[in-house]
Amino acid sequence: MSEPPNSVSEPPNSVSESPQAARALAQWLVAVQAPATLSAAGTRLNKRGRETRARLLDVAIHALADSGSEPVSANSIAKEAGVSWGTVQHQFGDLDGLWVAVATEIHARSWAQNPGPWPALTGSLRERVESVIESVWIYLATTEGRALTALRTWLPAQRSDLIAEYPRTAAALAAREHDWIQGFDYLMDGLDLSPDKLYNVRCLLPAAVRGLSNERELGFTSELDVARRTLTEALVAYLN
Repeated sequence: MSEPPNSVSEPPNSVSESPQAARALAQWLVAVQAPATLSAAGTRLNKRGRETRARLLDVAIHALADSGSEPVSANSIAKEAGVSWGTVQHQFGDLDGLWVAVATEIHARSWAQNPGPWPALTGSLRERVESVIESVWIYLATTEGRALTALRTWLPAQRSDLIAEYPRTAAALAAREHDWIQGFDYLMDGLDLSPDKLYNVRCLLPAAVRGLSNERELGFTSELDVARRTLTEALVAYLN
C-alpha cells in the first residue's frame, strides 16, 4: 500500500491508530477534502458548531440506516436534529456537502470500530476468503453499513451522473472503493494465485455478499449460513 502525500492532515483522534488505518484515512482525506472543523464557508466552527455538526451527522446516518430504499431529505434530517435548513447550509453548503460529510463520518466510525492492527497474513486460502466474506457480511448489518448502502442506493446509479451531480460524494465513494481494493489485496498477499482471478473475485465479492445481505433484510432465504459457506467454497475452488 502506498504512503499518502506529506501534505495530508492527521486523521481524527477518535479513529484507530493502526498504521494501516491511518494510511487509509489519510488517503481518504486527500480524496474528499472535508475538514470537520470548518463551516461550508470556510470559517472555523466553535464548540457549539462542532456539536451541531456531530448531531446532524448522527441523525443523518441513523435516518439512512432505517430508511430502507426510501430517500432521506436534508429537511427531515434538520427537523430531527432540531435545527433549520439554514443551519445545514451553514455546516455543509449543499446536498453534496452533506452527503460527503456523512460518507466521511461513516468511514471514520468504521475504522474506530476496528481499532487493532490488521490481521496477520496467515491461514489458508479458504480461511482468508471466509474471513473476507464474514467481515463484509457483518459490516453490512451495522448502522454505518446500512446507511452507506441506503445512500448509494438512491444516489444516481450511473457514475457519470453521480460525479456530475455530487462530485465530492462521488470522490468519497471512490475512496471507499479504494480502501476495499487495498484491504482485499492485503489479505490475499503472499498466496500463489492468478492475479486475474484475484481481480475477478475482488470485483464480485462485495456484490455477492450484498445480495445475501439483502436476502437477510427481506427474509426470503432462511439458509443464509449455507449460502455464505457455498460462496466461500465456490470462490476457493475458482481461485485454486
